[in-house]
Amino acid sequence: MVSVQEESIDYFVENGYERKRCEKCGRAFWTIDSKRKTCGEPPCDPYSFIGNSPINRRYTLEEMREEFLSFFEERGHFRVRRYPIVARWRDDVYLVNASIYDFQPHVTSGKVPPPGNPLVISQPCIRTVDLDNVGKTGRHLSVFEMGGAKSFNFPGKEVYWKSTAIELAVKFLEHLGVKREEIVFKEKPWAGGGNAGSSVEVMVRGLEVATLVFMDMVEDPEGDTEIDGTIYKKMGNRIVDTGYGIERLTWLSQGTETVYESLYPDMVYELSVEAGVTRPEFLKEFIHFSSMEDGSEEKFLASLPKKERTNLEKLSLIYVLSDHSRAITFLLYDGLVPSNTKAGYVLRMLIRRAILARERLGIRTGLWDLIDIQQNRFSDILDMKLRDSAMEIVKLEEERFRELLQKGDGLIMKNSKGGSIPAEKVITLFESNGLPIEYIRERCSALNIKFPENLQRNRGFTNVRKEPKKKEKLVEHSYPETQRSYYENERITDFNSRIVGIERGSIILENTYFYPEGGGQPADKGVIMDSGNVIAVNDVQLSDGVIVHMTDTAAGARVGDSVHCIVDKDRRDRLMKNHTATHILLSSIREVLGYHIWQAGAQKDPKISRLDVTHYRDVSKEEITRIEERANEIIRLDLPLHKEFVNRNDAEMKYGLTLYQGGIPEGNKLRLVEIPGIDAEGCGGTHVDRTGEVGFIKIVKVEKIQDGIIRFNFAAGKSAVEFVNSQARELAGIKEKMGDEPLNVFESLNSTLEAIKRAIESGYESAVASFGRREIQLIKVKEAIADEVSKGLVSPGVVLSEEKVRVSSPPNLISARLVIERLEKEGIAKGGGNDSYAQGKLLKGNLSLKELKEAIADKRK
Repeated sequence: MVSVQEESIDYFVENGYERKRCEKCGRAFWTIDSKRKTCGEPPCDPYSFIGNSPINRRYTLEEMREEFLSFFEERGHFRVRRYPIVARWRDDVYLVNASIYDFQPHVTSGKVPPPGNPLVISQPCIRTVDLDNVGKTGRHLSVFEMGGAKSFNFPGKEVYWKSTAIELAVKFLEHLGVKREEIVFKEKPWAGGGNAGSSVEVMVRGLEVATLVFMDMVEDPEGDTEIDGTIYKKMGNRIVDTGYGIERLTWLSQGTETVYESLYPDMVYELSVEAGVTRPEFLKEFIHFSSMEDGSEEKFLASLPKKERTNLEKLSLIYVLSDHSRAITFLLYDGLVPSNTKAGYVLRMLIRRAILARERLGIRTGLWDLIDIQQNRFSDILDMKLRDSAMEIVKLEEERFRELLQKGDGLIMKNSKGGSIPAEKVITLFESNGLPIEYIRERCSALNIKFPENLQRNRGFTNVRKEPKKKEKLVEHSYPETQRSYYENERITDFNSRIVGIERGSIILENTYFYPEGGGQPADKGVIMDSGNVIAVNDVQLSDGVIVHMTDTAAGARVGDSVHCIVDKDRRDRLMKNHTATHILLSSIREVLGYHIWQAGAQKDPKISRLDVTHYRDVSKEEITRIEERANEIIRLDLPLHKEFVNRNDAEMKYGLTLYQGGIPEGNKLRLVEIPGIDAEGCGGTHVDRTGEVGFIKIVKVEKIQDGIIRFNFAAGKSAVEFVNSQARELAGIKEKMGDEPLNVFESLNSTLEAIKRAIESGYESAVASFGRREIQLIKVKEAIADEVSKGLVSPGVVLSEEKVRVSSPPNLISARLVIERLEKEGIAKGGGNDSYAQGKLLKGNLSLKELKEAIADKRK
């Protein structure tokens, strides 16, 4: 057991505190109250602050945040602006669970100095394990602010340690009006994010308001301390990581029955009035039982009349809606896009739970109305540039969820057997189809299907990213770091150097202009010439600061030889232009599609490169054109590229965390590549000196590669010209072979010329029909390409194949869903969808375009 008594805590000893054992749970705690026998936490000590606050005034959340930040700032702590909840500066987790996540592992390891020391921050966090309890317990939150006062003690640079941290906690609570006798410090080992240490939980009248962590261990299988099954060892750095619950302190100051009334008083009141929900007289009693966590709240609920239970359930839904809308707001304005995987999965489930809560309450107030209230309230800590995309995301997610709910009963019945549904099927419907478990339980009751008892979710979202693959060890011996001369001048491709090592056919040079693979950019290729021997360099890799030149054979080369090296100039030139084009294109995509755009992956290539970005819908042909035009406009402006190594903290302060589009640097120095007014990123790749040198960018293909991720395939410079010329030759060949008519049919297809060619050559028919006041194109193709053709259409169209009919339309032209409904009415097909895309299974075989046209036509006279 890790204990705060590993070393004497002078503050406790000098100020009359006693270390005791709780007579109920046996845990160690510190108190100045000689009569106290329990640890101060439920169930040993119930809440005693409800209706009886120990704080000298009522605080709002915003006021408590500022009170906390100002208190520590006045005592020498540097105030740091909050980080996003989406932890894009880390490669090991998706979402921030605690304020220390902002500084792990780069600061806690000592590789990067903190932005201030000591520092203070109020960091929004999310813990998905709490989401199922939101609205039910009176205390759990979707998103919470952790007030962090941090001190980073490095060897030879001591700031403050345990005694000062505890003294500051006492003084802050006394500053709020809490008497010292009411503060209890409960010992507990702590672990998180790869670090561990001792800690004390700070209790006031039964409520935990802070945890003071004394981090001095790092995860290591060779260590000698075990916490929760993980082994740790002592590290040279000692870090004070205190986490104050800003919402809990707000709740403590107001003494309301639940935390939700203290955080969202107006929203809870107005939703209660609209839904006809009254606050139960027994609410305080219920919250008391809930805090015990011993099942007594279930017995209490069972004792209530049905009418009162129903009223409490509705009040719980109001709490869910109030709290989830805040969490959704923060995640949307941090640029997160809903999806079925990773962090986007959490956002999608929050939105769907909120939609269900609203529908069950039967209120007119929309989800966006609540989000709008939240964003107005928290606008000082949100990026308001994301408002438009946030609004569109919510609208689309509501449409998609409504479509799913229409299929809900069918999915539940399909996965049921013998009047019951197995637990694993419920989990599949939740995790794969996106049906909330509460909804499945409710519909099972309505359908007389037995829902599994004691359902346990053992999968779903995990905040831990996949472990990176361990790189193969390329060198056995120790070498000094290779001088990376390519950063001095990226245009030099002909240079002299000296061999300092040869291992397994690979050559290590003293200095090199060969660029090693990294950041999505392939390695340079070329030759090393040693006394008449010409050695081909096929690959270049970086291994712990040493650049390894991979060859088929290094026969004839010797350590100490002076060599002449030549980098493949054409390949380097193409890669430089394609890498610079990636920065230009990313900026252009963000300008056109919205500020939520974030790079999700990239691979540069001498010919066709790719850029993956987060986005919530398909990209239209018009948007692709605008993106390409903007990218080439930036090229024509011939803007300079500034490339320099800068201090990481300074760069973050100036440019924000969008610096890390292409990855996260390990050390304190960051290579900044900036196109002034356009883009600024941390990037170690090779680039041209001015945007005009890129010459030309051509978007080759745009495709959705997974939910929430869009891939842009593109070419730049000479590669772009070669691509356009090859397309022109292909087009001329098709026209010569087949004439103009096939191309006229498929000219609106948002796809590659190869896809259009496949569509034409596989056989097709086309016609035009009227739907309402608009014309709609009808195309009959083979099933193998029907999906690609239908999703590539950028004007209203119906694609018929052997098995299905698919309808696609840009927004506000025709409703694809209504077309399918008409075909269903005519007995042609059965299916569903939304206004932009719908599909149905054919009910009639060998359907002709003539029959399809007649079925679609409006028969009203």
